[in-house]
Amino acid sequence: MKRKMPVPAGFAAFTAFALFTVASHAQTKAEKHACPANAPFLNADAVKKAGVELPVFKRYCYTDKSGSYALVLSEKQDLPFADETLSSVIQATLFRVGGDNVLTRQWSIRDFAGKEDAGINFRSKLFEFADLDADGLIEPILVYRFFAPDDKDGFDSDDFSGGIKIIAFHQGRKVVVHAITGILDGQRSTRANADFFALPKPVRQHLVRKMAAMYSAGQFGFDNSNGFMPKKARAR
Repeated sequence: MKRKMPVPAGFAAFTAFALFTVASHAQTKAEKHACPANAPFLNADAVKKAGVELPVFKRYCYTDKSGSYALVLSEKQDLPFADETLSSVIQATLFRVGGDNVLTRQWSIRDFAGKEDAGINFRSKLFEFADLDADGLIEPILVYRFFAPDDKDGFDSDDFSGGIKIIAFHQGRKVVVHAITGILDGQRSTRANADFFALPKPVRQHLVRKMAAMYSAGQFGFDNSNGFMPKKARAR
């Protein structure tokens, strides 16, 4: 029988605050950064010219001390199911918007559903755009999920099924947290790349609180055996 492990002692108030921040406010905070529908620099021709190949479904804009930016989310949306259409490929691309509305690519991530996955998609309601260490620069935080197939030619959206990635960018470095869940404790793992452990403490703590909040809200069954702190990713 599946059971949700309790949040570790001393973590309750910590998680309650995170839950309030992520589950109650993250949706509206992310959508406040939606680009204007008529933004000339993000029309279909401009985006195609900038090299975005997959169908665009969301666009976010923000400005910090380094300039103005547009984040373009793309999903192939080629895996239809009764409840939702998933994708075999997703892509997110951040562009700097020049004074002449020219888009200059800053970074791009592209990921694929594995052979054992039913599909993949962005969980945009869990995105964040915030200056977490008061350096005047926005740290975009992206979340996307890998769904496991069920036994009825569909996919399983239970919070203790499949995998998830949290991607954050800090001063040009890509932070990757990759979590796999399961019904049993031993099936769950959360690992992060070296850039996660090099983050300033406020940013690292924010990501840990985010995972705790998602766990408490039933959004994903993270391994909480170490207070939601990821382990180091294995060397390839």
